Amino acid sequence: MIHLYTEQQALQALERCDGEIGRICAECSLPPACLKSVLMMELMRMDILDPLADTVVAVNWLGAPLLGSSPNTGSPLQKLDSSTGYGQIFSRVAIEAILFAREHGIPCAVLQDLPPALSPDNPGDLRLVWHRLRRDRVFNLSCAALNLLHCAWQMTGRLAFESYSPQEMKLIFTRYNADVKQITRYGEEAYAWYLRFSS
Repeated sequence: MIHLYTEQQALQALERCDGEIGRICAECSLPPACLKSVLMMELMRMDILDPLADTVVAVNWLGAPLLGSSPNTGSPLQKLDSSTGYGQIFSRVAIEAILFAREHGIPCAVLQDLPPALSPDNPGDLRLVWHRLRRDRVFNLSCAALNLLHCAWQMTGRLAFESYSPQEMKLIFTRYNADVKQITRYGEEAYAWYLRFSS
């Protein structure tokens, strides 16, 4: 598979948005090294199929009114969500993270202009959030950060990054990538990046 970023290119991409990452993480009390770690993992795994998937979703949203009230029938040509942007985040996952942040009073400035009621089951909300994830890097990074907080809550039941053990951190990173309860290779590798970015 042809990857879109080498390790060096991914590091350069993170360096270009270092200020944005710092501001977002300061807002929501997330260590920047955590966000940089998952972004590094996602950037290095992006391949030529990722832009293709985004294109399919974009085209399908253009024709969404023709697809009826239940547009996603399982056909690959009717794909209405994809992992997109630096955080490689799905709109459904982003909406769930936004709802979690609102419920727990976690501030994030870029979310203030979103509708007060969002649902991951509402096609209109999926469409709105997906397009913004794809086009707005700060929004994408913000949703990735909120998703990490959501993952932390799901895996540990608390929001306290300063107190997590290495095992808990690996579980949190794993959850960002997969809905599993045991540490995966992704979690191990992301933790190694976390140690590097923390030093």
